[in-house]
Amino acid sequence: MLQFFSKLLYIIRGYRKGLLLLLLLFFLLGFMESASVGLIGPFIAIATDPTFISKTPILQTLYQQLGFASNTQFLQLFGLCIISFFYLKIFIGFRVTQYVFAYGFTFQGRLSLRLLHSYLAAPYTFHLKRNTATLIQCVLKDTETFCNGLLMPLLTSISNIFVTIGLVILLIATSPIAVILISLCLLFGYATIRVLKDRLWRWGKDGSDASTEIIRTINHSLGGIKETRIIGCEQYFEKQLEFQTKKMATSTTKAVTFSTFPRYLIEGLFMTFLVVFTLLFLLINREKPQMVTSVLGIFALASFRLMPAVGNLLGTVNGVRYNSYVLDKLYLDLKEQEELDSKILVEIPLSSDTEKQLHGKRSVVPFLNEIILEKITYRYPDVEENALNEISLTIKRGQSIGLIGRSGAGKTTLVDVILGLLTPQSGDIQVDGKSIYQDLRSWQNLIGYVPQSIFLTDDTLERNIAFGVPDHLIDAEKLQQAIQSVQLSELVEQLPDGIQTVLGERGVRLSGGQRQRVGIARALYHQRELLVLDEATAALDNETESLVSDAIKALGGNKTIIIIAHRLSTIQHCDRIYKLERGRILQSGSYEEVVLEK
Repeated sequence: MLQFFSKLLYIIRGYRKGLLLLLLLFFLLGFMESASVGLIGPFIAIATDPTFISKTPILQTLYQQLGFASNTQFLQLFGLCIISFFYLKIFIGFRVTQYVFAYGFTFQGRLSLRLLHSYLAAPYTFHLKRNTATLIQCVLKDTETFCNGLLMPLLTSISNIFVTIGLVILLIATSPIAVILISLCLLFGYATIRVLKDRLWRWGKDGSDASTEIIRTINHSLGGIKETRIIGCEQYFEKQLEFQTKKMATSTTKAVTFSTFPRYLIEGLFMTFLVVFTLLFLLINREKPQMVTSVLGIFALASFRLMPAVGNLLGTVNGVRYNSYVLDKLYLDLKEQEELDSKILVEIPLSSDTEKQLHGKRSVVPFLNEIILEKITYRYPDVEENALNEISLTIKRGQSIGLIGRSGAGKTTLVDVILGLLTPQSGDIQVDGKSIYQDLRSWQNLIGYVPQSIFLTDDTLERNIAFGVPDHLIDAEKLQQAIQSVQLSELVEQLPDGIQTVLGERGVRLSGGQRQRVGIARALYHQRELLVLDEATAALDNETESLVSDAIKALGGNKTIIIIAHRLSTIQHCDRIYKLERGRILQSGSYEEVVLEK
């Protein structure tokens, strides 16, 4: 239990002050609930026996001090006060409920932002071992489950606890007989929770796993719609989806059904409690009928209010148990990222660097002369063999270099190190004598990256080139220059809405070569001095490759370019070629020295 609340408080840090305010309001509501029920007893007693006023010191004092002329007048004012108090309690209860929902839904949005922030800031190696569907599940579904299925029900249950405690104290103070009956009810409720708790947790985890698999299956089937249709494997994905939806339906049905069981149990127990208490009280107090009436009135009203409070409380306990898997899941994800980088999970105001980038101003590492890679060694986590072994090379400003080698030689790993995605175990990268690791963000602001498969959003050509820049900050002149530099002007003229044409999901309206040139235009728009092309022409035909290569050659001398080559013709214009094998530089020199001379 302590671990549960420790994890909960860790996740809601930054929102704990609001939680303290809620606890105070819940205490107030509990007091008002028990007080409103307790006032019914004296009211019934006065109504049935007006002499009750003179027999009760507090009521007699009020009667005399306020100068009432008759018992009826006192009863009328007393009834009006009770009604007013009830409506005040209802109003405060409504406002507290509103605050609970506002607190929960606001926190849900903040938690989603916090998770996305942590995933975006996580080391690249984190994403190499995590499925995108799992991350989407966490950001969207798990945050919703945490807030709607755990946090808000837990807050509501705390309110019910205060109400229950207040009413139980009132009942015990009214009649000691209630102690035995209430103890039996609590015993039954505890036994129910013990029986269901492990099953509910298991059903909750099964439902979450099934939900993740549903997202993954849909991503796979629709993400590769061409291959799915041509191969004819639609039924394969449909069967997978059917299996996972049945699994989720089964676990959810069991959990929801058994979570409602305590409510039915409590209804039976309280009805039994009320009947048994009435019989016992009448048996003991048969000579005091007026007392029986007022006490039974209190117990009837208290039982009427206790039934939903205790029922909801037990149902919430089961619901929290069902959803507790998500607490562990979110806690481990957030904790893992905090251990990787203690700066990731602080509150997330817009950083000054982010503001600068949004307004087209960014800090960039000064690059005037050369980039030096000095004895770079890198090994992937949980792998014994190094992917890179003491790689050293120098890149002059304005120079084009090519990286070649067999698959697994270390080309992509070297580029990922240069991009700052992977941090080497030893060695350094220096720009004009300054290590990039002193300010990695400023180094990355220098780089434009063009992968083999360009990521295009289902948006306009303009927004795909000016990727990540708000509409009102897009520079039309820079956009046009980038389009002309990669020979896309003709394409823009052919598109129905020009640069405002929506390209479709993953740029489906464009050919492979056009997508690659959009990727290069993106790097040029952001005015990156160092362009890294990771097999950018590998999937293109010869004619399209020639067009893209011409666009790259046109940049020679103006930009510093690193090219991972699949086709050797792509790097003919490079000033220097490096051939890698087993994570080492096997050979370096001009195109003629490395490629033509074998």
